Amino acid sequence: MMLYRMILLAGIMMGFAQPAYAGWEVQWIDRFDGNGVDWSTWTPQTKANYNNEVQCYTSDDYSDLRNYEVSDGTLKIISRKKTHNCMTLGGQQRTWTSGRINTKDKQEFLYGRVEARIRFHNLEAGTWPAFWMLENRIFEQPIKGDGDSVNWPLAGAGEIDVWEWFANQPDVYITNFYNANGCGHEVRYPYPNGRLQVKEWHQYAMEWTHDDIRFFVNDTLVAAHDVSQCPQYKEPMFVLLNLAMGGNLGGNIDPDLSTAKLEIDYVAHCQKSETSSAEYCNEQTPVSDNTSPDSSLPNVHLTMQQDGKATSLVDPENGIVTLIANLELADGTEEDYSLIWQSQTLPSPETRYNTLVFDPSSMTDGTYRVEVALRHNSNSALFDQDDIEFQVMTAGDIEPTPHGSSDSSGGSSGLFILLSLFGCALLRQRRR
Repeated sequence: MMLYRMILLAGIMMGFAQPAYAGWEVQWIDRFDGNGVDWSTWTPQTKANYNNEVQCYTSDDYSDLRNYEVSDGTLKIISRKKTHNCMTLGGQQRTWTSGRINTKDKQEFLYGRVEARIRFHNLEAGTWPAFWMLENRIFEQPIKGDGDSVNWPLAGAGEIDVWEWFANQPDVYITNFYNANGCGHEVRYPYPNGRLQVKEWHQYAMEWTHDDIRFFVNDTLVAAHDVSQCPQYKEPMFVLLNLAMGGNLGGNIDPDLSTAKLEIDYVAHCQKSETSSAEYCNEQTPVSDNTSPDSSLPNVHLTMQQDGKATSLVDPENGIVTLIANLELADGTEEDYSLIWQSQTLPSPETRYNTLVFDPSSMTDGTYRVEVALRHNSNSALFDQDDIEFQVMTAGDIEPTPHGSSDSSGGSSGLFILLSLFGCALLRQRRR
């Protein structure tokens, strides 16, 4: 009996000594299970122009030549070979259109596990897809004036590449982090069975703490880095997904290639939880009770229609044009907000709260811009803004091109100054 009691006591003590395993718990996830991109979470980074790439990034998720498609539970970012007048880059002619989206100012994360399930559909030369992150004070679209004045890769604008692949070295993919403090490091990890594996589904992930960063593909630890002495990566970061064409890493594009496709099943951010034993951060991972979006944050996104159809090319002979400010506000708070339109170049525009209507019949051919700001009537911290650029061109002069509006928050500095006295800084070209 005494021996039994001793064994029982030892077992209880061992049970107390055994630490509880902390698994992952979802803080945010986009499953791409709707019928379009959730622009309350993502911003199309249409002004990105880096690394000698040849594409024009658009916000087109609706036309026959769309660059974003959400269907069958996945997001497809599609690059298309076509001559395009890129209005968000000052009317530059580009030979490809593509997509680049980020979660800046909408979903940002400090530490935890960030994971995406991805496959890429093409092996032809010239493609350059990536799943990566940037620190949230970088001077890049969207810019809301909350310290977004830091140039890459200074503190506040550092970069982490979770998965980066380019067809000119197809048997490996890159994990990397760039910063201004000498603590960056790149690892090129070989696919065990070669380049064809990039066309298969894989879970690419990064685990990030104050002291270290670790990269994974599926169950495999690809690289681990000590960042305990690095002054960067101690502040929130946001996610980017993009498909670049050509450029410094993409190189020469296969002349026979006409489309390329990056497909994403989900993107998620998790934190440790003692109530979970999940090893991954995916659609099966337990969800935190705090994952509901912060309904206090306003969002406005501009769209334009003529003759009942979405467009960014206005025909002066085709009737009235309507601009719509699509609002996302907490229930019952609409009366707490005001919309401010900037449309000096339009002939006699009429505003009706979230719509602006004008008759283009007297307008001359050219590029025009309209801006809108959504501002809380008593709390200046609650605001958002958007702008849209469009061409006026008589039918038959040029072929219509897909929508090329700017991001959901980046407006011109003119409107921005009307809202606040935040400064602006010159954007310096960076690596991607």
